[in-house]
Amino acid sequence: MAKISVIGAGRLGSTIAFSIIKERIAEELVLIDIIENLVLGEGLDLGQTAICPIIGSTDYSEVTDSDLIVIVAGIARKPGMTREQLLGTNVKIMKSVIEQVVHYAPDSNLLIVSNPMDSMAYVALKESGFDKSHVFGMGGVVDSNRFRYFLSREFDVHVDNIQATVVGQHGEIMVPLASSVKIEGVEPDPEKIKRAIERTKAAGSEVIALKGATFYAPAHAASVMARMVVNDEKALIPSSVLYEEEDVCIGMPVILGINGVEEVKEMIMTEDEKKQFKEAAMALRENLAAVGY
Repeated sequence: MAKISVIGAGRLGSTIAFSIIKERIAEELVLIDIIENLVLGEGLDLGQTAICPIIGSTDYSEVTDSDLIVIVAGIARKPGMTREQLLGTNVKIMKSVIEQVVHYAPDSNLLIVSNPMDSMAYVALKESGFDKSHVFGMGGVVDSNRFRYFLSREFDVHVDNIQATVVGQHGEIMVPLASSVKIEGVEPDPEKIKRAIERTKAAGSEVIALKGATFYAPAHAASVMARMVVNDEKALIPSSVLYEEEDVCIGMPVILGINGVEEVKEMIMTEDEKKQFKEAAMALRENLAAVGY
């Protein structure tokens, strides 16, 4: 059991907090936000699940001794917006959050959910000065889940019987790996895989256009990653981590455990997938350079 803090108590942050306590991995959960009534209310509502002690607060000192901090703070995407359009504003928010985190919880692992997620992971890494193993982003897990979901629809196979991975940027130039697709008892049809890839790339935007925001898929992904860390599962998952060749954080397969990112695994990709990954990394580098990184 661990102390877990979630920074950002909006609809996504509170859904992440609920998903985490449902995993029953938190001995104590702290929810932080600058809007007092919101965070106090969410803290009371979550606490009344009677699953574990919950603190809702505007006071960052409550995150002291956190084992894992999930950072969701920042403005959210609106219909028609790309994740990159959030960058300038959310960099400022991330820097202010990290200043408090470093002061009160310098030994924590940081799971970054704020968008644009890869860039926010990089900002968190650089501003915190934490070892690269302790800062990692959520995007690859939710994107891979979306990929598997759309494959299950295309092939009419239960999602549990499908393996598929998305690496690269958490955004429109993500790299769903067609070469990673394995469907139990089924010979994959390239056209069906292609359709699933296109749906995966547009998945977040599609939901935002329909209902205004995404909550359940990213919240589930974040809570699963939290469980992997707290339970020291040594799980192989895609996560946004430092890619030193281009000096960016970008989705790659990693081993995740109690010490954070314990190993970055070699990616098995086709030449075309390698090209797409390189282009995604270069685009991220350009975006970061535009805001002084």
